[in-house]
Amino acid sequence: MQSSSSIITGICKLEVSCKKDGFKGAWYSAIQREHSHGNLFRVTYTTLRKEDGLTPLTEFVDQSLVRPVPPKDLNDKGSVFQEGSVVDAYAKGGWWTGLVLKRKEEGYTDTDTYLVLMDSPPDVIQFERKKLRAHLDWTDGRWVRPENKGLIKSAFSPGTMVEVEEPDTDWRPAMIIKEVENGKSFIVKYFDHKSCSFREGSGNVIVDSREVKPRQPLVSVADYDVLDQVEALAGLKWRQRVVRGVIYKGLRYMVSSKDSKVASQFSVSDLRPPMEWKDGIWQNRSPKPKETRSKSGIFGKCYTRKRRRGGGEEHNPDLSDTVLSSDRTLTVVNNSTANVEDTRKVLPFAKKSPIWKAYEAMDVFKTLPQNPHFSPLSETKEDFREGSALGMMATFSGLLENFKDLETDVTKSQLDTMKDSFTELEQHGFDVERPLLRIEKLLAFKDRQVSILKEREGFEKEMMVESSKKRKAEQEFSDIERKMLEVKQEILKLQWQEAALREEKEVAKEEKDAAYKNICERESCGRELSAELEDVEFDFETILSAPW
Repeated sequence: MQSSSSIITGICKLEVSCKKDGFKGAWYSAIQREHSHGNLFRVTYTTLRKEDGLTPLTEFVDQSLVRPVPPKDLNDKGSVFQEGSVVDAYAKGGWWTGLVLKRKEEGYTDTDTYLVLMDSPPDVIQFERKKLRAHLDWTDGRWVRPENKGLIKSAFSPGTMVEVEEPDTDWRPAMIIKEVENGKSFIVKYFDHKSCSFREGSGNVIVDSREVKPRQPLVSVADYDVLDQVEALAGLKWRQRVVRGVIYKGLRYMVSSKDSKVASQFSVSDLRPPMEWKDGIWQNRSPKPKETRSKSGIFGKCYTRKRRRGGGEEHNPDLSDTVLSSDRTLTVVNNSTANVEDTRKVLPFAKKSPIWKAYEAMDVFKTLPQNPHFSPLSETKEDFREGSALGMMATFSGLLENFKDLETDVTKSQLDTMKDSFTELEQHGFDVERPLLRIEKLLAFKDRQVSILKEREGFEKEMMVESSKKRKAEQEFSDIERKMLEVKQEILKLQWQEAALREEKEVAKEEKDAAYKNICERESCGRELSAELEDVEFDFETILSAPW
């Protein structure tokens, strides 16, 4: 089998694990620069930057922290992860190992998303499918996929929805992240019940186990009656409230806290009956005594007309209380009798202005019929009530017209202001459910738009960095080409010099050979002359020594 080091040495792209605090357990994409001495690699990260935020981080890492990039054919983007699947989730520029807790139910979002339990640090994070991949271990030079882990299901297991008790017996939806101190406390993350997602920027919180209970089960309630005790989802918490009036029976109610006469309108979906978690089961909370209502009524001074049998009407000022019923009439409640009079709702002012007919003829009020009760105006001076009501009618129609004229560059603050205006009109009985729903969708689109713009800005910055690198590389390339040309010219010049020297060498060699030849010839002549000289000298001596 081929060793892992030899496989890694022969590749360029790889992944590197980091042991530094805040980065442990994550794998980061990198490019191998060179294999240093021993077991060290010099790598450049593709997603991590130096302190300047622009220059890619380069460092030496041990061979044990390096592996190839996982094969794409084992990470099909179209596959669906099951609960308990071990996955890698892309966050903060790296791939972190986690465990799939659940796939988000349809209707929560337009994309396929998963809740993933992260171990280090402990957290539950929502990821889109495109940011997940199957976890693979690099072992003995090959990829191994671990088996799925069985999730332990309990009332307080990780990923379970619970409610956390807060001051004033309020309960806040949250999700269990991890059990600590042998069950004495839990790490939880607060959850937005309405949007079915975590609040942006929400962190983990450690809470005492005595302050945690399972999520209260959904209980079907046909309708609530006046002074019924309920829990209302106000903001992010379930708060104890009392029903003060009925707007649409089974749909909308006016509720307030026990000691307050200021009521707010709630949809039935944001109300639930009080229950308590006791001995491991949910039990209905014992009803508390209903409150005694004051003569002034819950919404302040009330105006009623009691219908006579003969068809006439008379004003009855001696009523203990009035509340709105589901058919948009005022139901008279008398402390001394349980009989309910046949009454009709009237506005806290008389319609005198001819402008009302003009409003009723407008297309906007035909498309979205309105029947506001203007109950809060009973707290203002009588002379201002009709004018205020007309102003609200104009505001409502104007808001709808402005809504149609919105452009894609509308800001979130403008949408929030429009949302607040519709919410204020809702307190006066306007049906603003559809406009508010559209505004919520637009706000969600704006969040996505801001996210895309930030992402594009990041890409543009990366493009600037890469463009700068490209310009630098082009300059270096040009410099190297210029130097290579200079070297070639020097080489040609030296070649020319070499050719000239070769010619000079040949001439010198010929001269050297000719001189050597001449020397040899002269040495031969010298030897011949020496021999001849010896012969002359011998003959000379012979003549001298001859006898007479």
